Amino acid sequence: MYISRIEIENFRNFQHLQLDLHENTVIVGENKIGKSNLIHALRLVLDPKLPDTERQLRLDDFWDGAKPLSKDDCIKISVDIADFETDEGLLATLAEHLIQAVPMVSRLTFLYRPLPNLQDLPRKEADYEFLVYGGNRPENQLGYELRKWMPLSVLPALRNAEEDLANWSRSPLAPLFFI
Repeated sequence: MYISRIEIENFRNFQHLQLDLHENTVIVGENKIGKSNLIHALRLVLDPKLPDTERQLRLDDFWDGAKPLSKDDCIKISVDIADFETDEGLLATLAEHLIQAVPMVSRLTFLYRPLPNLQDLPRKEADYEFLVYGGNRPENQLGYELRKWMPLSVLPALRNAEEDLANWSRSPLAPLFFI
């Protein structure tokens, strides 16, 4: 299993980002370009350890160009997952979220949007809701029960390679070798 595609709209520094990925993808870059925002976006969709209180975003999480906000503005993060057919557990978990049958690709989406019954323009966080759903169907909502089956590990950044390798017990790389 791997993440084959990520699409982010209106989230923090991403107006619209679309990444097509392969089985082994490494993300590197200069400071302050959005690597941590990309990881946080993935966690909003996939991380079973992230509490729902952290999925209820703030108005500051909207891309600056989307302000002032209208009733149509939302944050959307979609993650496509591929190559899971040989794992019976993942197949059972992801089959109802398919967007493509051959080869199998499932999509999981986080959506932060104004409340459907809101009369006025959204002005505060209480005017918004989030949902996480599968496939292309917002009514196909999913929660912790699905996310707990997704093998997700978030490791801290490697800040000082020489020091982190010298002190292996505290190295962010150690979990990769002892899984």
